[in-house]
Parts: sequence; C-alpha cells; structure tokens
Amino acid sequence: MNRNHTLPLIVLIAMSAFLNFISCRNDSSTMLRYALEQAGCNRPELESVLEHYRTADDNPEKLAAARYLIENLPAHYSYADNSIYQYYDYAARIFADSSLTPEQQRDSLLAVSDSLYRELPLHTVPDAQVITAEYIISNIDKSYFQWKECPWARQITFDEYIEWLMPYKAVEYQELDAWRDTLPAHFGGGLRHPVKNDVEYNTAMGVADMLRNEAFNGMHRYGLYTRSGLPLLSAYLLPRQTFGDIPDYALVAVLLMRSAGVPAVIDGTPVGARYEAAARWYVIIADKGEEEASEWDLSTNIGWGFFPYERGPKVYRNSLAINKERFEYSRKTKYRYPFDSGKQDVTDKYFLVSDIGIPIPEDIRKELQDKYVYIASAVRDSIEPWRIVDFGRMHRGKAEFRNMGREVLYQALGYDGDTLIPISAPFILHKDRSIEYISADTLQSAYLDRWKNNALL
Repeated sequence: MNRNHTLPLIVLIAMSAFLNFISCRNDSSTMLRYALEQAGCNRPELESVLEHYRTADDNPEKLAAARYLIENLPAHYSYADNSIYQYYDYAARIFADSSLTPEQQRDSLLAVSDSLYRELPLHTVPDAQVITAEYIISNIDKSYFQWKECPWARQITFDEYIEWLMPYKAVEYQELDAWRDTLPAHFGGGLRHPVKNDVEYNTAMGVADMLRNEAFNGMHRYGLYTRSGLPLLSAYLLPRQTFGDIPDYALVAVLLMRSAGVPAVIDGTPVGARYEAAARWYVIIADKGEEEASEWDLSTNIGWGFFPYERGPKVYRNSLAINKERFEYSRKTKYRYPFDSGKQDVTDKYFLVSDIGIPIPEDIRKELQDKYVYIASAVRDSIEPWRIVDFGRMHRGKAEFRNMGREVLYQALGYDGDTLIPISAPFILHKDRSIEYISADTLQSAYLDRWKNNALL
C-alpha cells in the first residue's frame, strides 16, 4: 500500500475536465461555477451553504470562507466504496480486543486490507458530490468562532485562517466525520482545566504542547513503523490506534490542534528523509506569527528545530487550495503522473533551493513526445532506486526545474511516447549550487549514500 495517497487516474481525468473548463478564465467565479457543476445532484447542498451566509448568518468573512472552500473542492476526494465502513468496523473490533498485542492488531488489519480491501483507494468520489451543507457550515462556524475567540488563534490573518484552521480535512480520503468534537473529547482535558498561572497559558505554543502531551500519553504510541494496511482515517479510530507510523500520528496532531483552535498543517517529503528524520510532520503558527515545525509527530516537541542537518529534494504542504500548476499539468501532459493537486511546494521554508536547467542532448530531445519532464531523487535500499519528486518543462534545450533542494542526487526523466526514460546522467546539486554529474556505474557506491534519501514504505 502506497502511503503517499497519490490520486488514481480517474481523479486526474476529472481534474483535466476542470482545467479545460477554466483555461480561458481562471478566476474565482469560474472556479466556483465549476465546483457547483462538479457536485451534480449534490449541488443544492453547496448552494445552500452560500445562501446561509448571505441571509441566515450574514457575515462577509464566513461567506468568503465558504466560497473559498467550495471553489477548492475539486482538489479533494473521498472513498466512494461503502466497504470502507466495513473495514473501519473491523478495525474497531480489533482495537476493542484487549487480548491482542499491538503487533497482532497491526498484522490483522494488514491481512484483511490485502485480502479484501486492496482496491478501495482506486474507487473515489469528489468531495463536492458527497459533502453536506451541514458539515461545511459546522466546520466554518466552529473554526471561525475559535479564530475570533481563542487567544492562541488571534495572531493569524484571514488567509491563514482558511488554510490552517478552517479546512474540513487534513489528508485525502479522510472520513467526513465529527473530528472537531471527537478528538477534544479524548485529549482536551487540559483545555477544560487550564493551569492559569502558567507562563504559557493562552499561548499557541503552550496549548499545542499541552495537547501534544495528552495525545502522546493517551494513545500509548507503540511506534511500529511498518505497513499496517489501509490508513485509519476516522476520528473514532485514530485515538484508539495502538500502532502506526509517523504520518498517522502527524495526522492526529493536526486534527487535534485544529479542533482546539490552534492553526496547524501537515508538511512532508515525497521520499523518506535521511537517517532519523520524518517523512511527515506538523507545523503550527505560533504566537509571533512564525511557523514552528515539529521534528516529526506527537513524540517530539514543537519548535525545537527541524533537523538542521537534514536535506531533501522537496517538501510539500497539504492544502485546501488547488495547486493550479498541477491542474494545468494534468490537462496538457501526454504522460500523466499521479501528482496530488492538494499540495503546495514549501521546500524553500526548509532547505536551500535552486532553480536548475539540465542540458539535454539533441538526439535525446528528439525522442521525447512531451514538453513536460520529470526529476527523480535517488533512494537507498529500495527496489526502485529513483522516486519522482516533481515535474518541469523543456525550454531551449534544457530540462528546467524549480525550487529543488540542494545536496541531493537527482536524475532527469522524459516521456518517449511509451514510458519514462532517463534523459540526463545522474547529478548532485551541491550546496554551492554547482552540479556534478555522476556515472551511472557508480550509483551503488557507499560514497553516494550521503546524497540519497530513504525509501518510503
């Protein structure tokens, strides 16, 4: 099971239809109109949200937030197959069985995922077709109240509010359930009984750390960092999970923070980071308006430094907003790689980055059937030694890529009409921006490991 939650082909086809619709007029009203059309029979639900904030709750900021949410629904999907609920019911029974160890619970869910539910991620539905007016209004009303009333949320702007606090989900295929109520019931004791003489009382950092401690201690996190079946993206199951990997616990952290009014997002890499660093982590907006990252998940303190010695090819942020470049790619490309359109590139917040142009020999350029090219990062100890991390374009004989992390071993790829092929020699983008080309025969050399990343499970 690919834990990256990449989107299936049917989703990308829908995205292409969206781009065809907005290619000439890429404005807010056109995006809203398309989202309403995509909703199909569910359109009245979305329209009733807008009407609610025009009449019953006449608040211009809430109306703007509702428009923003609906306009960006085309980037987000849920499971279409109702058998996901059978899987979640089975998981609930497994967690309720105290005779099972965490390893046995994990292995049981892995076995049933592989035997009965392997195809579930291939069957998805646009959130616009299933989300209800009640759910949208509830999420906006609760998050807006927190933004205006919680001392630890007053530092954020409206634009930060709609991306860090308001979103109704944090990852794709997350259940559209009452997570804003469920998670505080498990881990919100400190909010109900605050220590008022504490110097961190009513601060974003203080509340976030209190929540982190409660969740970490309450979940009895076992830390079995191996594949454990379909992710448990239900607010009922997440706090009951006794095993899991870093993305699971980073998700709990973000949902818990948002449910308490702390602005939070998930950041992560498309390949595993080096050595002990995480592939996913969470970030909050602290009291001075600065972004503060965890080292990885609930087990680490916020703001203690994100592995200053780490390097990586890319960092992407889970976002409510549509990544328009990726939508444009899905409309025009001949080879369609399943990039998630609900992610934004934030690499330059973490690493030194460079825009690079890799010269491609004319004879190789003649083989290419597409202007889009791809850049892959080298990974160690993997059946697949390269992982695609981004796309770029051919321009004046060069494969151009933007915002690439330095001190990483890369290779450029292109589409020859049949498959992706290497179009450059492997190369290291060094800290000083220089590029060093490497012979393919030396890729397994231990010397090159320092510029490789770990493979995701």
